[in-house]
Amino acid sequence: MQRAKDLIREHKVRFLDLKYSDVAGRLRHVTMPIERLEAAITDGTGFDGSSVIGFGTVDAGDMVLKPDFDTAFIDPFADQPTLSCLAAISDPLTGEECARDPRAVLRRALALVRDETNGSDLMVLPELEFYLFDSVRFGGDGAEAGYRVDADECAVEDRTGMTLRQGSAYHIAPPYDRSWDFRNELVAMMAGLGIPIKYHHHEGGRYSHVEVEPGMMPALQAADAVVLAKYLIRNLAFRCGRSATFMPKPLFGEPGSGMHFHQHLSKGGRSLFGDAASPTRLSGLALHYIAGILEHAPSLCGITNPSTNSYRRLVPGYEAPTLAFFSLGSRNAAIRIPGYVTDPDRVVIEYRIPDGTGNPYLTIAAMALAGLDGITRRLDAGMPFQGELRDAAEEFGSKLLPRSLPEALAALRKDSDYLCRADVFPTSLLEFWLGYRRAEADAVHLRPHPREYDLYYGC
Repeated sequence: MQRAKDLIREHKVRFLDLKYSDVAGRLRHVTMPIERLEAAITDGTGFDGSSVIGFGTVDAGDMVLKPDFDTAFIDPFADQPTLSCLAAISDPLTGEECARDPRAVLRRALALVRDETNGSDLMVLPELEFYLFDSVRFGGDGAEAGYRVDADECAVEDRTGMTLRQGSAYHIAPPYDRSWDFRNELVAMMAGLGIPIKYHHHEGGRYSHVEVEPGMMPALQAADAVVLAKYLIRNLAFRCGRSATFMPKPLFGEPGSGMHFHQHLSKGGRSLFGDAASPTRLSGLALHYIAGILEHAPSLCGITNPSTNSYRRLVPGYEAPTLAFFSLGSRNAAIRIPGYVTDPDRVVIEYRIPDGTGNPYLTIAAMALAGLDGITRRLDAGMPFQGELRDAAEEFGSKLLPRSLPEALAALRKDSDYLCRADVFPTSLLEFWLGYRRAEADAVHLRPHPREYDLYYGC
């Protein structure tokens, strides 16, 4: 709270802005004069939960927001000096936290992990991959549907000779990399919010496909960082006359955007996943954790990859997982053990399936609970796979990931007990989630696709 007061005084703040995530992962906010600060702390700020995805009903929709000043920052996009922070959601009648608040779900998951692993903490590094378009148009009704994107890296009318060719984009330098200055400005903003930065670079797709990689953080801070980084990315792009998207597969024939999560359990500042005496460099705890995630990978997809577009990315040929196995280096694996980490006290695993359509609080909570289930049941991950993808297909053919959102949701409905331990994921939340995402899948399935006109119009 003292830091918030210092920011208010130093920047002569005029407004307080409370931000929170709905269940689907969209960021919401409400703003008030700074003179309402004490009331916001003591009484909270009421809102209509029935109008926000996943909270309440029309008959019982009242919710209250209370600021979490540990997340406070001066909003770089407000014309008037504004203190922004994330907020906790509670029931005004009982004062208890809203069980469906995604941030509260993650806090409960992390508390359970600590309780059942002798006080260890989950540390997470999320990779932020996205496309940065110069313009985008999309839409459709009963008689028209389509989309078009443009980016100066691939402009048809380009006369500089500096347009990108397919397969040439990864780590490409300027002048081919047209988003370098954008990323520099972005990471400066992120650092201003207290988000540690590892690096940023051009990714493998053309059309300004980029990645920003933060540093390793405690899990709740990492989820907050994803939410706030998305806010910065979208607003900075909008200010620059561009458009950013975290869609897993916005373009056919180009690499997709994942949101890989590097993670380890930590105690005393060191990773508990490393073992210098092991031929795999992995501790028994790490192998149990990996086994839990792999066993639940199909149902996890229902949380971590909750869009129809997610499964256009999870296909062979683009360094995206299609099978539930782990490897010491393969980028086709569901879980990769980065080979560049050689210090046993810093060993991490990288879960490569998730994407940016997931709610980061729910994604991290679900991963943690799957890993914890592996630890509790002492599941055996076996040895990491080493070899070609075609060999992995033969060995792990029975461990195919879902190929569509309905398949993932069916797996989640069948396998969700590990999520409901200690009411971390309330049953009502999962039922809402399954219904909401199924409705999205139906909305896509019921509409003719433009490609179908190419294939079948002249039948």
